Amino acid sequence: MRPTSMGRLAALASTALLLAGVVSAGSAQAQSAAQARYPGGPITYSIEFSNPQEKDDNNLPEPYGKVFVTDGGLRQTTLWEHPDLDINTPTVPRYPEYGFTHRFADHFIYEVCAFVGEDDTGINADDVLAEGCEPFHGPGAYTIPGPDGEVTVTVYHIG
Repeated sequence: MRPTSMGRLAALASTALLLAGVVSAGSAQAQSAAQARYPGGPITYSIEFSNPQEKDDNNLPEPYGKVFVTDGGLRQTTLWEHPDLDINTPTVPRYPEYGFTHRFADHFIYEVCAFVGEDDTGINADDVLAEGCEPFHGPGAYTIPGPDGEVTVTVYHIG
């Protein structure tokens, strides 16, 4: 009965090709759904800077550096940035001081990133509050740690 085994082989090959097509289509749909969840547009957010090691007259951080959202490639939108002004770096435990602020990202958003130091001029070496990125999954809190503290970016609304 050779035709039967050949028929089974053909049916098996046909099923394998069909399943491969379904998996491929499902993967493409998942990728487009993921991109649809992370569109650019107006971002409503706030940022908190935490340095548990701060021991000066007010125990509040003097952060400098950059916080931004990125498309995972070359495009990014800065949410907060401040240079290191040594002794003149202002005390900023939260940005904005009250409520929230807005920026516009003209690209997809895949990550929330923070590279933030904390000025300790004249006391000891500067602290590192945050260095790295967290995957973006929509509105919510994103805590980016560093060796000496952390930065939390809360996204309230996007789009």
